Amino acid sequence: MTLTHDEFRRKLEINRKQAHKELFSAYCGYVYTIVFNRLRSCASREDIEECVCDVFADVYLSYDSEKSIDGDVSGFIGTVARNRAAEIYRKLSLHKNTVSVSDEMAENLPSEQDIEADTEKNERRRMLLNAVNALGEPDATIIIMKYYYCRSAREIAEITDLTPENVRVRSGRAVKKLKEMLKEECL
Repeated sequence: MTLTHDEFRRKLEINRKQAHKELFSAYCGYVYTIVFNRLRSCASREDIEECVCDVFADVYLSYDSEKSIDGDVSGFIGTVARNRAAEIYRKLSLHKNTVSVSDEMAENLPSEQDIEADTEKNERRRMLLNAVNALGEPDATIIIMKYYYCRSAREIAEITDLTPENVRVRSGRAVKKLKEMLKEECL
């Protein structure tokens, strides 16, 4: 829910306390995201939450309901949040021996994450899960329970209403089917 300046002004005239509650409910996540993104490298969770509260206090105290402004109040709230977070960041950074890296510099920093390998691994997982689902029931459940959840044939039998021997046989056949399906998929 977003509030326009006009809606917020009307709500302030009717019930100031209720207007503040509605503004907080509507924009708490937005403010938290701004503050968290700015302070995550140097602040504790309590510092971040305190900063969010300070932002709303600043908004409540500095909002001029007499100004004629169109649109929603998110721009105003975002500006207050960025300014307050920057102020807290400067205070906290003075007390720590940290290096500040601008967003432009951060783009050029090497990462230990191998995006190509991660993407390939995710694609293999997706293919495998699709193949498992294509087996149908109860084979898909048996494979998932056995290989993802490390359940024994006896435990799987209780879940699927099969005998443990039947679970073992179906599991072996399902694995063979999976191998064939994945070979065809990869070709």
